[in-house]
Amino acid sequence: MANKKKSEKKKKSEKRKLLTPKEHEIMLKLWTLEESGNKQSKVRDILELFEAEGSSMAYTTLATFLKILVAKKYATSSKNGVIIFIKSKISRSDYAALAMKYALADYFAGDKEKMIECIKAL
Repeated sequence: MANKKKSEKKKKSEKRKLLTPKEHEIMLKLWTLEESGNKQSKVRDILELFEAEGSSMAYTTLATFLKILVAKKYATSSKNGVIIFIKSKISRSDYAALAMKYALADYFAGDKEKMIECIKAL
């Protein structure tokens, strides 16, 4: 019985690891910066990507979201004076695999064939 509760608790905590839409949007920008060669990104680098898309976000709002991503263990941060540097702890492909795992369970009741049919229909 104790193992079942532990397993259920672990599954619930894993589900909470999925990103919210805004966190996902920020991680996409961070992954883009890293894929272009940045080992670590400044908060300003991420803000510039938002501005390049024609959207904006306050520095403090972004910094708050980045703190949440660090707390959720999706990113690490470091400081050099007043400059905050961010680095992802999970790759884009690893997160995609995690998200697909939950999509399979939540939307297709574990039926991979149904999921594949749905993907093919796109």
